[in-house]
Amino acid sequence: GFRVLQDTYGAADAPSAAVRHLPSPGRVDLVQDGNALIPQTRIPIAGPHPYWEFAFGVGRTWQEPGEGEWTRAALPFSLMEVNANCLHHGVLTFVFAPARRISQVAYQVSSETCAYFKADLWGFLQADLLDVTLPDVGHVVDALRTELSGRLPRRPLAQLAVDHPGSTPAEFGHPAEVTPSQMSTWGVIVDGVHYSGGCPTRAGEYPFCDELVLPSYSVAKSIFGSLGLMRLERRFPGARNQQVVDYVPECAAHGDWSGVTLGNLLDMSSGHWTSAAAYADEDSVAMSKEFFDEPRHAGKIAYACGHSPRRETAGRAFVYRTSDTYVLGTALAAFVRQKMGSQADLLDDVVWRDVWSVAGLSPVADFSRRTRDDVRQPFVGYGLTLLPDDVAKLGQWLNPLSASARDLLEERMWRSALQLDAADRGLATTADGTLLYNDGFWAARIDDLPGCDVPVFVPFMSGFGGISIVLLPNGVTYYYFSDGNEFRFRRAIYAAAQLRPYCRTATASPAVMPEDPAS
Repeated sequence: GFRVLQDTYGAADAPSAAVRHLPSPGRVDLVQDGNALIPQTRIPIAGPHPYWEFAFGVGRTWQEPGEGEWTRAALPFSLMEVNANCLHHGVLTFVFAPARRISQVAYQVSSETCAYFKADLWGFLQADLLDVTLPDVGHVVDALRTELSGRLPRRPLAQLAVDHPGSTPAEFGHPAEVTPSQMSTWGVIVDGVHYSGGCPTRAGEYPFCDELVLPSYSVAKSIFGSLGLMRLERRFPGARNQQVVDYVPECAAHGDWSGVTLGNLLDMSSGHWTSAAAYADEDSVAMSKEFFDEPRHAGKIAYACGHSPRRETAGRAFVYRTSDTYVLGTALAAFVRQKMGSQADLLDDVVWRDVWSVAGLSPVADFSRRTRDDVRQPFVGYGLTLLPDDVAKLGQWLNPLSASARDLLEERMWRSALQLDAADRGLATTADGTLLYNDGFWAARIDDLPGCDVPVFVPFMSGFGGISIVLLPNGVTYYYFSDGNEFRFRRAIYAAAQLRPYCRTATASPAVMPEDPAS
């Protein structure tokens, strides 16, 4: 079965896409540990299908009375769009027994985090059960046990009112800010506890909310591009001020990239654009066809370096362009190879090893969309996958900044990105200056919070379609992943003030609060 709910670009009727049919996942290696059913690979698996890739999560097995030696199994999975970041969420179910007996596999997809394509899929797949000896089974089991033991304590969002009397949990993810039918998941992190709003779907609550694979979209600009450059600046002082032309020959050949630094690219202030109107370049047909749809590095970097002319000196004006972040990623990858060896990889050897793994992220986060060629350039500006616990861990690591983050990241950069430096708020992105962008992080200026007689600057990360991770200056983190193009969280900002004040006195600025919000 297949039911289209939204199809902005006509994918469902494109013969070349074949989106109405689930691809064969091929061989899926599973390890059983008690009742846990563990995929040996949990990141998206590329295959021959032109539109879909599979990503499997940790499932469960159980037995029902009267079914003898048959065991039931349910396995969460996601369909990730090829060369894109949309994720569609489903469950596989089947029964199996000794002697390699297995039923058909039933599948159901009833939700997604995708602003432009929404559909329900359901049906059956043929399956064979193979009894094979897998390598590193012990490592797979031990790694999952370690991961589960390291997840933040998770409680229902309603429990927030019990743990923090006087708080109003319903203000987080409020329907007036995010339409319920467009919500994938949301939550609040307070004092190391992850209060989850759940994982609704069109067919009821998703039964594997902890395993829901979420797309980063432009949150990657913050946690990949920004944290990556912060780490490199700490290891190799001066990295932020390196010239793009020294690391990206395609931009050097174009002739008008002189004086543009890696920091300018992180700030979205390269001085290049076709139109300075908000999101005009980002949403253009040319960007879609020649950059986002292009699978190879040569095509992407040719567009990123050569499509838009130089308009002004770098560093002066904010113009949002994911192609600039791609140039940044290309330069960072070259910089890493120069400093760490020709085989060094920006993601594997810097961002994952030094940042994300230290923050405690899951193996699902050890993935980035890359170009489909020998270059395998990470997209950097989008294309990551995260579990809800990964989102909570990022909030815990960054807000307030943990000791390990302080040790690994360059101080001036994280202070400016997190709005802890009143002298460096970043570039205004709106005429009234209420929205800012600094070192890969957004910030909202809130002028009227109770108890504060000065503006409060709230840093946040944002992703296409309706993704927000809000690092509130009182040490509370609020997030939601949705796909209705809604980017509102003012009610949540006010609700978080009930948990802990933003201003200790009427004259204290949250931007210069003591770094320990409990002090």
